[in-house]
Amino acid sequence: MTDPITVSSPSEVLELDLDKCNGYGNCVFAAPEMFELDLASNVPILLKAEWSDGEREALAAAVADCPAGALRLRKRDALG
Repeated sequence: MTDPITVSSPSEVLELDLDKCNGYGNCVFAAPEMFELDLASNVPILLKAEWSDGEREALAAAVADCPAGALRLRKRDALG
């Protein structure tokens, strides 16, 4: 089991759990500015370590569209 890949904005954290990911690519279609699919491994690659307010809507759609539940977007807690 691997730890999720975690990136964050000042107020939120995005987690990508590769153990849950099945490589459907829904995240790539919902947020192409944030994700790319590695065709050799069928695993999404995060293209950015942070996102703008304008990209947040597409990112939320990618989380909602993931059939495997491999993406999670949560509020950043007080500890970081």
